[in-house]
Amino acid sequence: MLKRVFLALLLLLNSFLLVGCGENPGPQTEVEGSLTYDGTPVASGIISFISLDSEAPRSYGAPIENGTYHVLRETGIPPGKYRVEIHWARPTGEKREATYGKSPDVIAEALPDKYHKESILTAELVAGANTVDFLLEK
Repeated sequence: MLKRVFLALLLLLNSFLLVGCGENPGPQTEVEGSLTYDGTPVASGIISFISLDSEAPRSYGAPIENGTYHVLRETGIPPGKYRVEIHWARPTGEKREATYGKSPDVIAEALPDKYHKESILTAELVAGANTVDFLLEK
């Protein structure tokens, strides 16, 4: 339950970053791929593509499900260079006092900062279909 709430909050946060929806700036891309961390599929989370265009930075994203993601062409992501952030929240194994409506499981970011808030990941997307896999290591 808490995992779903955390994922919902991440998706909500990402929706605030999704600008340009409804605009048609020209050619669009579609991007999909797989994500693993130390050989294990990233079960759930969110992936964000943040434009490196300093004049008009924009962010686009999609949920991660069962180690894969898919950003649809209809999202409106234009070709270009992007910084990529990946968030994966999962149980730590720790428990807290259960309260009404909340799971006792403690959930935390499972990936190092170098894959999200201090991301070193980049992708260059071209018009049309793109496949970008991320094989993340500790």
